[in-house]
Amino acid sequence: MEDGKVLIVQYKDGSWTYPKGHIEENEAMEVTAQREVLEEAGIESAVERKLGVSHYVNHKGIPREVHWFVMRAVSSEVQLESTFMAGGFYLPAQALELLSFPEDQQLLRQALGLQEA
Repeated sequence: MEDGKVLIVQYKDGSWTYPKGHIEENEAMEVTAQREVLEEAGIESAVERKLGVSHYVNHKGIPREVHWFVMRAVSSEVQLESTFMAGGFYLPAQALELLSFPEDQQLLRQALGLQEA
């Protein structure tokens, strides 16, 4: 988050979500989160706290586990990876409207303290 705003990105398929990615060998989850936000959105960040873990099966039928963190932006100029067609920092109400998946909306409410884990 930056000044109470939320960083979200829009994939070329039109879906809005959070930056995320795969852990590299011997990499701590917090380091993965910071690296992925930097790679995907050009934002340097600091982890404030762990938010939770979600599980899903991707479009290829592969089970995935995602560890979520509340982070603070250290830099503010968004530079999106070519994977995305839009993205940036949005006020929470706007981010809730843009987020494509109910699970992501729930994570944001949880991060804001509007709902328990």
